[in-house]
Amino acid sequence: MKSRALALAAVAVLAVAPLRAQQATAPTVTGETGLFTILDGQTLPAGSWSFGLYYNNWDRLVAPVPGLALEPPLSDDWDYDWNRLSASVGYGVTDRFELSLMLPWEDLEASDVNRIGVVNGKLFERRIEASGLGNVRLGGKYRVFGGPEAERSMAINAFVELPTGDDDEGVATGDTGFGAGASWSFGPAWALSVGYRDPGDADRYDVAEEILGGVGYAARLNDRFDWITELAATLYTGGDSSPDDAFDLTTGGRYWFGEGGRWAFNFGLRLELAQLGDTDEHCPIGGLVGLAFFPRFENLDQLAAEREAAAAAAEAERRAAELAAQQAAEEAARKAAEEAARRAAEEEAARRAAEEEAARRAAEAAPKPEVRETIHFDSGSARLSNIAKAKLDEVALRLKQDPGATARILGYTDAQGSDTANRRLAQARAEAARKYLVDRHGIDAARIAVESHAEEDPVAGNETPAGRKENRRAVIIVQLG
Repeated sequence: MKSRALALAAVAVLAVAPLRAQQATAPTVTGETGLFTILDGQTLPAGSWSFGLYYNNWDRLVAPVPGLALEPPLSDDWDYDWNRLSASVGYGVTDRFELSLMLPWEDLEASDVNRIGVVNGKLFERRIEASGLGNVRLGGKYRVFGGPEAERSMAINAFVELPTGDDDEGVATGDTGFGAGASWSFGPAWALSVGYRDPGDADRYDVAEEILGGVGYAARLNDRFDWITELAATLYTGGDSSPDDAFDLTTGGRYWFGEGGRWAFNFGLRLELAQLGDTDEHCPIGGLVGLAFFPRFENLDQLAAEREAAAAAAEAERRAAELAAQQAAEEAARKAAEEAARRAAEEEAARRAAEEEAARRAAEAAPKPEVRETIHFDSGSARLSNIAKAKLDEVALRLKQDPGATARILGYTDAQGSDTANRRLAQARAEAARKYLVDRHGIDAARIAVESHAEEDPVAGNETPAGRKENRRAVIIVQLG
């Protein structure tokens, strides 16, 4: 009767419904980011640490002994207390990926005559008394989308349980365990997770695997206190024998304290719903207490207010833009009428100007004739030969006959010598030709431009003396006026 009264008290506590929600994320009892036992869709921020120290108590049923038919009063309807003291640390590798490490101390206790069963692959009779180091759990969690400020977030996780547990005591199977899962956050209040766990096989029995699922709700009672309620299911499958499925309803508080409110004191009452039908034989009451550290996310109420303010500002800006657009359209219509009148007045002038411009461009587009002369130089020299001077005399005559004519003198070298030396020599050859035209014939130097092209644009191959001789040149281009 005392157990039944405790069960009814637990149901009454679970009926308390918090009103306002906020982000209540912290390390779970296994170290990953979440509520008490339910993982959520969040992860640690990059470079941040978390810490969790929890004591948990669950009430569980043993697995039947494989192949053993029991006769009364011998029975395998036997429950035991599973106590765990665990310490965990977590680290945000990136804003989307966290690692966690959890070290548990396990303690299993039960005592009843004529009872027999299997726990973690070890056979127990009349008394279950096992304690020792459990399997160290190393986990990783990756947030696929969302974040602390998003309406929805989703993460995937995987873990391995190293075979550090004492299988002789029965607190672990003695084998490496592993698992994986996915979890979601819906707004700041709801968390949902599903997963799979293989605890490994014991020496004598194939231990059942676990399908895990749960939903949690976190609500705020004040700025520092979150009320958390979880329903977590453990469904056993496979193995030589499986215990009954467990459905844990947990409710409790998470009180934040310290500078920045990053430390949290956790407590909760746990009720195993599957055992409520037989509280005379089983006491389905458990619970948890713990201390956690976590870099808390921003208050989502503030974020929501900021989003609402931003939306209101955007709406005001949109309306202002619409009004400005309407005023601009009216002003544009007025100006369009004025512009039409102005264009009508200017149309004839524009047509005449276009005809004149077309005539001018046609005149400018007509190609001006040009005359080219080429003079050659000895290797390494900028001295003008008599033949070169004769050709320059002809160029001077053309420039004198056409006062509008201009000239460009392009100096070249063969491919021998360095680029720097060749450019200086090509410049000197062009300058020598211009100097001759200016000094000898009195041509205005402003009408003559000189350019150095060194060994560029060869007119013959530089592999032979004859080819190199052709390339040692200056080209005078006379653009007639």
